[in-house]
Amino acid sequence: MSEGEDILYEVKGKTAIITLNLDKKLNALNGPQYQLLTELLQRADEDEDTVLTLFQSTGRFFSAGANISDLGNAESSEIFSYPYWLKNFTGRNVWSTDVFMNHKKVLACALNGPVIGLSAALVCLCDLIYVNDEEKFYLLAPFSNLGLVAEGGASASMFMRLGWAKASEALLFSRPIPGTILEKNGFFNKSYKDQKLSTEAFNEQVRKDLEGQFENLYYPSIFENKELLKVNRDAQISAASSRESVIGLRRWVAGIPQERFMKLAQKDIKHKM
Repeated sequence: MSEGEDILYEVKGKTAIITLNLDKKLNALNGPQYQLLTELLQRADEDEDTVLTLFQSTGRFFSAGANISDLGNAESSEIFSYPYWLKNFTGRNVWSTDVFMNHKKVLACALNGPVIGLSAALVCLCDLIYVNDEEKFYLLAPFSNLGLVAEGGASASMFMRLGWAKASEALLFSRPIPGTILEKNGFFNKSYKDQKLSTEAFNEQVRKDLEGQFENLYYPSIFENKELLKVNRDAQISAASSRESVIGLRRWVAGIPQERFMKLAQKDIKHKM
């Protein structure tokens, strides 16, 4: 493994594995960590010896979304300026969405626990999604609660994956969508609930099961079929990501999310759970 302790990168066989390793913070990521995640995904994309990229986590949460603690290091005049948020929000979000959306390899996600916010949006860009136990899982898109709008192309990808009704509940009302409902909607490719696996065992089992799928297949055909699948999807997600980022930029410059995050910290408001 490499790249420090927060996000790990390794290659096993034909699989590049990217692991969120901040379990004490429920794998919430700050801005630089989302950037590192994107850089590692790009690295996996360029690896000539892999077919599969597996996105996974440690601990009991896949990712609690954004950790905005790095805002405390910014000058007060900066956090209400366009240059600051163009660098620390718009540019990074558009780039991350593009890298996830255009990943050439098979991109799979092993969900050991709940996923929130931008991390949930990035999960929706994966080709294959596996869950350890759907009864202990939920997806939360808390953007309306935070004074923001969807991120990471979620206004398109959640509609595609969940259907209009559940995507509306998730995005309009910041309502968590339980794993049992997602299972019925076909959000997961497979649940491992009956195997009662630890997070580590679950991650390894997903990798082994996926690598077994590649036996006797012609890898260039896999990649070309993925490109064909993406043809109609990508235009919608790209348009959504661009529009989301512009609206979000204006909200950050106006100070709306900063105020909402403060209210959450002070428990004046709370996430729906």
